[in-house]
Amino acid sequence: MRRIDAFLTHLLVLVTLLSSDLALAAIEVTDDAGNKITLDSPAERVVALAPHIVEMLYAVEAGERLVGVLQGSDFPPAARDIPRVGSYRGIALEAIMAREPDLVVTWRSGTPRSVVERLAALGVPVYESEPRRLDDVANDLRDLGRLTGHAKAGARAAEAFESRLAASRQTLSETPRVFYQLGRTPLTTLGDGHIITQAIRHCGGTPLFAERSVLVPEIGREALIEARPEVILSASRSDDWQHTWQGHDWLPAVRNGHLYTLAPDLISRPGPRLVEGIAQVCQALERASQPPEQDTQ
Repeated sequence: MRRIDAFLTHLLVLVTLLSSDLALAAIEVTDDAGNKITLDSPAERVVALAPHIVEMLYAVEAGERLVGVLQGSDFPPAARDIPRVGSYRGIALEAIMAREPDLVVTWRSGTPRSVVERLAALGVPVYESEPRRLDDVANDLRDLGRLTGHAKAGARAAEAFESRLAASRQTLSETPRVFYQLGRTPLTTLGDGHIITQAIRHCGGTPLFAERSVLVPEIGREALIEARPEVILSASRSDDWQHTWQGHDWLPAVRNGHLYTLAPDLISRPGPRLVEGIAQVCQALERASQPPEQDTQ
C-alpha cells in the first residue's frame, strides 16, 4: 500500500512538473490592436499580409518560417520566392488556409476586417501589426521574434533599430513647417496617427495638418496657402510630382526649392528599414534649414 501511495505521489509530482513546463513554454504577446495572442509553441508556418511584416520576420531570423505573403513583398530578395496568397486588391482566404499556417500576421489598417474575422473563426492565431509610433517597430520585432522562437534575434533587431533611431534624432535651430504629400488628386496628407508624421517630428520638423482627426485628410488650396509649408516631402513613385508644384511660388517650399523625394519602400514600410527612410527625412529638413548660398560674383 505504501508503495502504491509513493508511486501516486511521484506521479502527481511528475504531472505537476510537466504542467509547469508546458505553462512556461507557452508564448504570450499583445499585438498593436491590443489583442492577446497565445501560442503553445513557436509558430512554424507563418503567413504575412504586408511587405513590412515580411521584412520584420527576416530581421528576426524567421524568414524560413514564411509560407505565404502578398504581392509586393520583395525584400529581402529571398521573399520573392515565397508563395503569394493575394495582393492589395484582394486576399484569398482559401490560399491562406491552403498554406496551413499556425500564425497569420496581418496589417491592421490594410488587411480587410472580414479576412481577420474569418481567420479567427477558423481558429488561426492572428497577430495584427500596426506601428503608428516609432517605438512600435521595435515592439513588433520583439513580439515576432518571440512568436517564432527567435526571441534573442528579435531583441537584437529591436535594439539595433532603437540605436539607429536614437542616433538619427536631430534638433534644428528653427522648426520648419513640413507638408507631406500623399496623394495628388485630391491633395492628401497624413494625420497624427501615422508613423511618417512621427518621423517628421523626430527630425525636427512640424508636420502640417497633424491635428486633423482622420488618418488621411484632404487639403484644400486655401488651407495650404494659410499653412505656408517651408518643406514639401513625398514618397511618390511618379517622377513628375515636383513639376506639378511649378507656378506655386506663393508657397515658401516651392519658392525656395525645398521639395524632396523620399524612397517609398523605406519611409512607407514601418519595418526595420524605416530608419533609412527617417535618415532621408532628416537630411531633407537639415538641408532646408540651411541659409541660402550667397552669390559671391
